Amino acid sequence: MYKVIKTNDGSFSLFDVKMKESYHSKHGAIKEAKHVFLKNGLLSLNKDEIAILEIGFGTGLNTLLTLKESKKNNININYHTLEPYPISQNMYNILNYHKILGMEKQIFLELHNIKWNEEKKIDDFFILKKIKKSIQMFNAEKKYDLVYFDAFSPKKQPELWKPDILRKIFFLLKNNGFLVTYCAQGKFKRNLKEIGYQVISLDGPPGKREMIKAIRK
Repeated sequence: MYKVIKTNDGSFSLFDVKMKESYHSKHGAIKEAKHVFLKNGLLSLNKDEIAILEIGFGTGLNTLLTLKESKKNNININYHTLEPYPISQNMYNILNYHKILGMEKQIFLELHNIKWNEEKKIDDFFILKKIKKSIQMFNAEKKYDLVYFDAFSPKKQPELWKPDILRKIFFLLKNNGFLVTYCAQGKFKRNLKEIGYQVISLDGPPGKREMIKAIRK
């Protein structure tokens, strides 16, 4: 069961009543996603062809923002996103990201409505494949330049932050590929370093002191 909540930048998020956690920061869903996944992820790569794996499709916000950025900057993106528990049509119909971003609602709805586990060309720059699986069950056919690690927090979803999952992601990355996430927990950083990531602490989004960029070297 979910509740729709309004965050501080005017964008909506969902609050998972069972998990007792929201999908995005109360300080601003769009602001957080732009800071963590675009500014310190996509736009820090300086490449015109990028393969992205997102762990946690959720509301579709990160996918929508990346789609918009790909067209704006002529970046060819092959985007895979994992989500074992998709939200319902009633929920994503309420979300207002397209309004704030100045995009057509139909574009946002298309991201949710395309079939799972099938590759879909959204436009000349963006190919999307939504995969209805957890990272534990996922076996990649390719390697990625960038991973958006957007799971619920370690406190709420500890199984996704364990060393075996972080090691799996390490080997899904290309050399010099990296993951970005809003989390900067000490134990998480230590686990990354032990696996072999180069861990960089960056300024966090509103409401957080730090975020993490972890590079496969």
